[in-house]
Amino acid sequence: MAAGIGGARMSAVPVHRWFIGRSVLVTVLATWGVLTGFAVLGALVGQMDDIGKGDYGFGHAALYLALQAPRRAYESFPMAAVIGTVLALGAHAAKSELVALRAAGLSPLRIGATALLAVSLVVVPLLAAMELVIPVAEQRAQSLKLAAMKHEVTLAGGANVWAREGSEVFNAQGGERRVVEGRTVLVFNQVRVFAFDPQGRLAWIQEADEADYDETRGWELRHVKRTTFSARSVAVEQFDVQSWATALRPGAIEASLQHPDLLSTMALGGRIDQLKRNGLDAGMLLEAYWARWFFPLTTLALVFAALPVAFGQQRSGGFGQRLFIGIVFALVARLVQPMLVNLAKAYQWPIVLAYALPVLLLVALGAWWIRRR
Repeated sequence: MAAGIGGARMSAVPVHRWFIGRSVLVTVLATWGVLTGFAVLGALVGQMDDIGKGDYGFGHAALYLALQAPRRAYESFPMAAVIGTVLALGAHAAKSELVALRAAGLSPLRIGATALLAVSLVVVPLLAAMELVIPVAEQRAQSLKLAAMKHEVTLAGGANVWAREGSEVFNAQGGERRVVEGRTVLVFNQVRVFAFDPQGRLAWIQEADEADYDETRGWELRHVKRTTFSARSVAVEQFDVQSWATALRPGAIEASLQHPDLLSTMALGGRIDQLKRNGLDAGMLLEAYWARWFFPLTTLALVFAALPVAFGQQRSGGFGQRLFIGIVFALVARLVQPMLVNLAKAYQWPIVLAYALPVLLLVALGAWWIRRR
């Protein structure tokens, strides 16, 4: 008889786990849709001041917001995951369904693992989107807006571009993308190239009206003035066109102009390596880089730490209370992260600690509660 009861419990567990997982997933997705909608609506209000500038009209603004929607969805998901999980499990707890599930053989850890698995089903595609879709969509959104407002596609960040490769420093007053023979190329304006000798002394300067890069011929400078410095003299030469042999690529220069949101994780890593190789500060990019890597861990850790909130609402609290608690928990966690980042920068700690520490604390909080149960 006992064996029969045990077998019934074992067979019931997968069914109940599916029931919990589906409930969490549906509620998280619904919450995510609402939060993303609010984010897009807020962005639309922010676009109102720009509508009417140049050719930028409401249709452009709508397309701009549609292209930005994937990024806003990505940013909204951690909060949606926490609030949705608290709402779903809290609703089951209020109806004593979690008590029944535990009686059927599901421990709090297994119920929590089911919720985490449901959230993971969204996290994994989001990571792929962040790498393959969101940066491209964001770049197109920015190009669309700039083209409509300024009638040209200028590089993000526009003026006063600086980049370094080895002993040479590149500077341009601006740049734009142009279509040449069916190919889109980057063209930089008012260019200066500084070269230094091994002792750190200025060896030569090249000033050009324009510079562009082609995969077959490399860099080409136009209307060039080259000033060469030696111990006893200064030589000035003029060229209509001159090639420039360097390992620097326009992609690295463009990446230096772009906000991290416009770069994939791989591009961020390449840009960070390039900056470190040349002894330049990569602080802002490192923040974005580690935020990307810790995004899934932070999201799952938030959900894990929020389990006590959901389980603690058995037979008490309605929808409003559960929603309020979920929002407060998510907001507190969201505010702590930038505080830790600023603290790490102030005390010059490795920035990775600012992202790893909250994950460890949240997991420890959730594990402590699980052990008490």
